[in-house]
Amino acid sequence: MLLFLAATVLSLAQVQQEALQHSPSLREGESKVRESRYKVDEAYTLVNPTLQLTASGNRITPPVQFGIGGQTLVTVQPEYNYNVGLSLRQTLLTFGRLKWSAAAAELSEKAVQADLQDRRLRVLEEASVAYYEAVSSAEQVHIAEDQLKARQAHLQEAIKLVKAGSAAPFDVKRDEAAQAQAEQQLLEARNRAGLARIRLFTLLDRPDGGEKLELSTEDLPGPPAEELERSLERRYDLAASRWGAQAAQARVSLAESQDAPNLGLQTDYVTRNQVAFSPARQWTVGLNLQLPLYDGGLTEARSAQAREVVEQLQALYDQAHRSAALELQSLILDLGSRYQRLAVTERNLASAAEAARIARLRYQNGLSTNVELLDAEAAFTAAQQEKVAARYQYLQTWARYRRAAAL
Repeated sequence: MLLFLAATVLSLAQVQQEALQHSPSLREGESKVRESRYKVDEAYTLVNPTLQLTASGNRITPPVQFGIGGQTLVTVQPEYNYNVGLSLRQTLLTFGRLKWSAAAAELSEKAVQADLQDRRLRVLEEASVAYYEAVSSAEQVHIAEDQLKARQAHLQEAIKLVKAGSAAPFDVKRDEAAQAQAEQQLLEARNRAGLARIRLFTLLDRPDGGEKLELSTEDLPGPPAEELERSLERRYDLAASRWGAQAAQARVSLAESQDAPNLGLQTDYVTRNQVAFSPARQWTVGLNLQLPLYDGGLTEARSAQAREVVEQLQALYDQAHRSAALELQSLILDLGSRYQRLAVTERNLASAAEAARIARLRYQNGLSTNVELLDAEAAFTAAQQEKVAARYQYLQTWARYRRAAAL
């Protein structure tokens, strides 16, 4: 007794999940998000205290001494010296530097997070399109196999009719040519299906395990009726561009704030070898005010550069907004026409099936040649292929629309 195990079914949801888990683009995007968080932490270190330990030692020969009458009274610099110091620095007021540095970093982080969400949608789109292509190509293989079986049956039938004297011998030659053509079409369909599965499993970064691909397309979604502006507001790529422009504007203010003063607290504790007028231990505390007077135009040059970057990013956002609007409008129009095409292919398939049935009956009753039958069945096969192609092209367009509308 032989036991046959059914092949594992790989669903669209599983493909999407695996694609998200194994996407190099997402791994890069997640790393960029973590990097941006560290940049925010870096910005806030501007007001964090710093503690520094310094130590030094030296030998001076001869030592510096002061004396009278050959007697040493005071040692100004001994032969062996050491100095150990502990310094604490604390910024008290930055006059805008902290504000704009943190704002630029946080806005950049939001831009990177929006970019990561856009990457995820693109991975889902790519996975869905690849899955639809693989399923569609598998169905095309089944259609080609059915066509070949029909051609083989017709050839056997033509041989019988020729032997019975009910058909011309040339009918056999036509059927043999038609069978060879069907074999060629089957080979091409299998090749396309194999390539589609290779693309799919390459996306998943794993070998093809022979899983069965299944997709229910009985209830296809209708064309979207959502407003264009609402779809554009949700787009993560546009959001990333907006946050990037705002971060650049914050960097303009940061560059301009470099001319502002800086107030900090400084305290030092020093221990060293005691000499004439210096005690062994000393502690100092003081306020440090830095007021830039003239930097040779450096701040103005950097501010001008930052303003030009803002202008460039704003221009890129405007262009991206126009491209996104064009893409959405094109996809909505494409979905509408493809949805109408589905109904047309249904009617064409029904008509082609009926025409093939009638042509078969006419040929079997000697009322027509096999040319009419072959043409009718070729039209029926083409109608089947068009229906499958229309259905999955519509689903692929829907996948692209979901990404474009951030659904």
